[in-house]
Amino acid sequence: MSLQNDDKKETMSILISDESDRISRILEFLTYSGVDAEKKFDEESDIYQLSVPDSQYDKATALLKIYMEQEPDEPEEEPEPELTGSYGSFVGSEEKYKDTSSSAFAFLTVGALVIVVLILCAFHILPFPLTLGEQPIMFAALALISVVFLIIGLLSLKKANAYKAHIKTEADLEKTAIDWFLKTYTAKELDHTIEASEGTLPRAEVLCLKRLSLIRDYLLREFSSLTENHADSLSEIIYQKLFEE
Repeated sequence: MSLQNDDKKETMSILISDESDRISRILEFLTYSGVDAEKKFDEESDIYQLSVPDSQYDKATALLKIYMEQEPDEPEEEPEPELTGSYGSFVGSEEKYKDTSSSAFAFLTVGALVIVVLILCAFHILPFPLTLGEQPIMFAALALISVVFLIIGLLSLKKANAYKAHIKTEADLEKTAIDWFLKTYTAKELDHTIEASEGTLPRAEVLCLKRLSLIRDYLLREFSSLTENHADSLSEIIYQKLFEE
């Protein structure tokens, strides 16, 4: 099948039809080899076609055969980096304190309200049949629930206070770790380490993960009190300061 171009150009013949990515790679190979190839999209067949001048058709055919023998049909995807360690979300002491104290006050409030209601009913201040004499089972069940809620609330409040006491220590550790890293390492040094390990810098999305992994490893090595999730969280902050600001 032949295609006749305008302006009296040489007649072109279709060499191969394939998907866009593969046609582009073949086009680049043939162009580098001195063949005046052209890529066009055939709307009827919904596929790309690679055409060459008739005078270069034999040469292009031979080059295409060489290309097919040396390069696989689909390029192999670079494997994602295997990053060691646990990568979960880190919840700081301040956030834990807020959540736990909120739950504690909720349990204490409900428990106290139930007790108040039972007392008011027992003295017939509220017109509800919830006295021990009228509804002993219901009264006992509500009293037990209120006591359980109060106990849970008190335990949660105790835990919240423990988190509160740790907020300043955690904040000081984070500031120390971030300041130490920024004074010790630069973005170029991290990339140089990765390049030396890999042989070359990987593609952008893989490079990002490699950087985060390296930052985390340095933090864990220097600060033994850091948990892995905490180091992950600090790694993201340091990454932004080094590569995005």
